[in-house]
Amino acid sequence: HKSKMADEKEKDETGSTYEGSRLTLLMLLEEKQRALNKKSLIHRLVYIARLTGNLNDKRDLGAYYEQLFKKLHNHYQGEAATGLLLIYPQYCIHTVESSSEMLTATLRDLVSHQQSEGALISDAKILIMSHDIPTRLYPQWSHRVLNLPASRLDKYETNEPIEQLVPECLTQLLKLGVYLAKTPKLNLKNAMDSLHEKVPELLPPQDLIGYLLMSLELDSPQQYLKRYHQPFHTVLDGELVWPIPDRLFPLK
Repeated sequence: HKSKMADEKEKDETGSTYEGSRLTLLMLLEEKQRALNKKSLIHRLVYIARLTGNLNDKRDLGAYYEQLFKKLHNHYQGEAATGLLLIYPQYCIHTVESSSEMLTATLRDLVSHQQSEGALISDAKILIMSHDIPTRLYPQWSHRVLNLPASRLDKYETNEPIEQLVPECLTQLLKLGVYLAKTPKLNLKNAMDSLHEKVPELLPPQDLIGYLLMSLELDSPQQYLKRYHQPFHTVLDGELVWPIPDRLFPLK
């Protein structure tokens, strides 16, 4: 009886939310999110794509994603999407921060959109999917059309491997996010409108984006979804043999 009373007293003193249950890493992460007023874990997706001839006004791409994120947010009722869509003369690079459900739905839409007749973008490649990021880089979602001259280089020449080029590109985007986060709200619109003039070194070069789009090492949205969101079925050799071999001894 004394031992039981001591246990109960100890539970009262700790005041644990997980009384009588085994504590897991997921529980700890969820409690951390609750403390930060987050509804779910936040992830960050970055992908690149080629603009198609259907895009007469580049602002239409921004309007498309604005509508998509509103629709997805109404459906999932969770974390809103934040991020930045940079639209170059021939390409785009898109950073999206949200819940796993929202980002998966965004990738599924990307697959179906690219296959549609009036697709605005094509040949998309995923640069990274970062899971459980500590904080958002962007307070809201926005897009900007970069008034740059179109790339004239036929081929981007480099000796660096893809494993090195992708982190360089992502580092620029992270530094750009930090720069915008430090910009006072009153000056933010002006800063966003003149990124190519004020901080050209923080914008991934369009020749590099074109080079990465041709890489076979980077996953397309279809490949990513197939790899991480479809059940993995293994066929054993014994299942391909007929007649089924008799087992003389039980399997241990």
